[in-house]
Amino acid sequence: MRQFLFFIIILFFNPVFSNITVYFNYGVFNTSNNKPYLETYLTISGSSVKFLPVSGGYQANVNVSWKIWKGKDMVTESKYNLMSPVATDTIQLPSFIDNHRFPIENGKYELELTITDNANPLQKSAYSEKINVSFFRDKKVYNSDIQILESFAKSTTQSTLTKNGYDLIPYNVNYFPKNQKALKFYIETYNLDTVVGKGTKFVYSYYVENSENSQKQIGLSGFQKQMANRINPLLAQFDISQLPTGNYNLVIETRDSLSKVQSQKKWFFQRQSDVRAPLEVTNSIYKTVEEFFNSVQTTDSLKQFVECLWPVSSFKDREWQALQIKKKDPNLMRSYLVDYWKTQAADTADALQLWYTYYKQVIETNALLKCGKQKGYYTDRGRVYLQYGKPDQRNQVNSEPETYPYEIWQYYRIYDKVTKRFFTNKKFVFANFAIADDCYKLIHSDVRGEVYDERWKLRLVSRSQLNNNLDATKPNSYYGNNIDENFNNPR
Repeated sequence: MRQFLFFIIILFFNPVFSNITVYFNYGVFNTSNNKPYLETYLTISGSSVKFLPVSGGYQANVNVSWKIWKGKDMVTESKYNLMSPVATDTIQLPSFIDNHRFPIENGKYELELTITDNANPLQKSAYSEKINVSFFRDKKVYNSDIQILESFAKSTTQSTLTKNGYDLIPYNVNYFPKNQKALKFYIETYNLDTVVGKGTKFVYSYYVENSENSQKQIGLSGFQKQMANRINPLLAQFDISQLPTGNYNLVIETRDSLSKVQSQKKWFFQRQSDVRAPLEVTNSIYKTVEEFFNSVQTTDSLKQFVECLWPVSSFKDREWQALQIKKKDPNLMRSYLVDYWKTQAADTADALQLWYTYYKQVIETNALLKCGKQKGYYTDRGRVYLQYGKPDQRNQVNSEPETYPYEIWQYYRIYDKVTKRFFTNKKFVFANFAIADDCYKLIHSDVRGEVYDERWKLRLVSRSQLNNNLDATKPNSYYGNNIDENFNNPR
């Protein structure tokens, strides 16, 4: 399963195709008789398709084609035409939505989507996504994906928009501009009846956290008590009118009667707002980023403040930083630090608060992810932590037979502070080949621009197995081998 994804489709089947702007999300849900289904959500931008004259105005018509593959076998195919609302003029062209459900069994699939403008067949967009469906009746709590909503209301008739007596209108982007005042969401949790006991009290706990430092946002938390059942739905909302500009996670947890977390799901989103982020009380002595860095008199401190920017800087910035560190000119370093954080803040954030937030992460990194005397921000784990944020799942494996100690980090949704790009469902593998010094090296990742090594599993067992076959990617079978399980399901 996957968290919601905001995606403007730019993948072409043919270079001559023009692009239709499509916002695409999906969610995987289950039924009470354990019949999973895939639910797709589309929003077509009216300005990207052609409207033709019809009775009463103008209307667009697109063809939507779905194909779902399991390996080389196509298990489901669906094609249909989707009509826009009728527009009274061609100046304000309305966007239009589509909601579709596909019954689907547990397994791994690939979804293919093609959208063609029927009024202009050369104008189309295409997208594919890998999907993992894994719902089982065992001693484990499962969540559906989080569905973000434009609105919801009690249903009067059953439709594909209906769940548990409500019509849910999807909101297909993970960006909330300042005119959006509410964050509305829906989720389902499965198997609580088998894990905590049918009819036993549990609590849905939900809150908004800063995605950079996992700090909970004041006033944006709530809870709902329910009785454990085979399916437990949650429909709730937050007032985000006072949420400042920034990157956040919506976090939803289920907790049993002992407050133990039985499941957790996160959804990343961005907020734009005129609300200013308050400075923390402990830092209120300084009002601007210039005041803070001008107050720093020691060259060593300024040097460290410049050094710690390395994980989130471009190659060009790193070269400049290395030069200034070598020169040790305090005035130049102060000027650089002020300019750097003002550039990061632009016109929408507070530069000083951004610096405070980042430096807190640096302190955490130095404390938790250092390598001998090497500061945390210069280690592979520290660099990834600062560049991409805290992982959603961190699986630490210290004593598996025949392998070096290793860690697998999984991100459901990440933002690369260096390239300014977003990625979904990405993983990093670190290994400690020296063992004694707690120095983990990055040996594999599926993030573009990072180390990619198809033979990384062989590197983990290289102290006990030698394999000179350059085409081999997996080690020989051995007792206690959990590498694949740990990588596919880190927790």
